[in-house]
Amino acid sequence: MRPRSSYKAPPSQSLIYSAVLQSMAEHGPRRMNMALAARIADTDRQLLYRNWPDRNALVRESAESELQRVLFVASDLRSEQEGLCRVAEQVVRAARMTREHPVTRATVRTDPDLLRSALLDMDTRLHGRARYWLGGLFPGPLARTIPHMYRLPDVLLTVAAPFALTPPEEPHTDSERSQLDARLRATLHMCLGTAPDCPCAATPP
Repeated sequence: MRPRSSYKAPPSQSLIYSAVLQSMAEHGPRRMNMALAARIADTDRQLLYRNWPDRNALVRESAESELQRVLFVASDLRSEQEGLCRVAEQVVRAARMTREHPVTRATVRTDPDLLRSALLDMDTRLHGRARYWLGGLFPGPLARTIPHMYRLPDVLLTVAAPFALTPPEEPHTDSERSQLDARLRATLHMCLGTAPDCPCAATPP
C-alpha cells in the first residue's frame, strides 16, 4: 500500500488575489506584504515570487482584477431603465460598490493620501480600465447621438471618482447612501444631457 502523498496543489490565481485583497482590507494597502498574502492563501512566499516580481506587481494585479469584477457586476443592472438613464445608473452602482468596498474603507483609515492621489492622478492603469468600461456602456446607436462622445468617458470618470473614492464617515446610514447616489445620479444626467423632465435626473434636496 502506497503512503498517502503530501503534495498540496498550489492555490489558484484568483485565490491569491483574494488573499491580497483580504490583507489590504484588514491592514491597508501599504502594509500588505508577500508573507501575509502567502499565509492567507495557505502557500509560501517562494511561489508568489516565482509568479510576481515584487509586492507592488501583485497588489496592482489584484486591484485590477477586483476592479474588473466590480465593473462587471455594476454593468449587470437588473432594471427596466434604458438609454442614458441606464448608463447613469450603472455608473452610480459602480461608484457605490467602490466607495463601500472593504479595501477602499481600509485605505481611508490607513492611507488617505493614497486616495487623494488617485483623485488627482487619473492616468493609472486602474483609471484606464474604468475609462474603457465607461466608453463601453454606450451602444453604437446611442453613442452616435452624443456630441463629443470621445471625451465623455473622461468627463464621467472625473465626475464619478470623488463619489467612488471618498467613502462616508463610519458609521454611515442608508439615508446618507441614498443622498450620495442621488447627487451623483443628478450630476451624471446633467453631463449626459438627458431630457429636463426625466424623473431620474431630479436634483436631490
